[in-house]
Amino acid sequence: MHNSVNRVSSVIIAAAVLMTTACTVRLSEDTFIASDDSATPFTAEFTHQLQQAMPNNTINPISLDASEQARLHGFYIDNPNSKTTIMFFQGNGMKIEPHTLNTLTRLSTLNTDILIVDRRGLGASEGQPRIYNLVADAQLQLDYLHQQYQPDNVIIHGYSLGSFIAADLAKNNKIAGLVLQGSATNADDWVDEKTPWYMSPFMSLEMPQGFRNIDNEQVVANHYQGPLLVIAGENDEEVPPELSEKLFAASQSAQKQLIMVPNVGHQGMLDSKKTLQQYQAFIAEL
Repeated sequence: MHNSVNRVSSVIIAAAVLMTTACTVRLSEDTFIASDDSATPFTAEFTHQLQQAMPNNTINPISLDASEQARLHGFYIDNPNSKTTIMFFQGNGMKIEPHTLNTLTRLSTLNTDILIVDRRGLGASEGQPRIYNLVADAQLQLDYLHQQYQPDNVIIHGYSLGSFIAADLAKNNKIAGLVLQGSATNADDWVDEKTPWYMSPFMSLEMPQGFRNIDNEQVVANHYQGPLLVIAGENDEEVPPELSEKLFAASQSAQKQLIMVPNVGHQGMLDSKKTLQQYQAFIAEL
């Protein structure tokens, strides 16, 4: 969830001064979902860096017209030997430029095509982010992928906050596989894990219904039964690995795997060579 954990932790710390009496902590989409004041186009230097990192692939900038007159920007990275596409949904506050060069480089070693788009209100994309339009934007991207590139297989990969968008998309579409990385079960469980035990009796939490409507645990338990790969960091303090384990246990998928990456926190999970090998094996079995 990138910056979102810091935002919630700040709210909890602020509430600590009210511990002598019951208090209500309110989370809003404006304060929780990171956004920029204005869109920033990708630089030619960054596109060149992508091309250098994966010289055998074609880097295609893409633009999509979304609802509310927002224009979304990203990349389709075309591997000439693949008809499988990974759709990657980033964590909160995670912009394609400058945050994803390493991630995209790691994913490119899986020898698939990659679709990645800055979510609205962040990086190169316009608009005001809300849960409902982030979900709609994800569907727009998937529809565009099928219309423009006709992949044989689509793998939806969500990281951190992006895992909620990925799982919701998997709930309503036929896909080849779902990858949830650094993922929580749902917003309530995640906030509970981030709230010190000594504050819990004094706090109640209010959040927009949109946050509760996207629930990874409900998706894998009741809706999505296709191949599932859950990736967690053993030392993740932002999204505790226990939530990934709970998510994995709730899944009804016949083909599922949990990768617990040792000695890694919320970032760096894909830096593990073994993790990428296991990811590649997951793809090969689809």
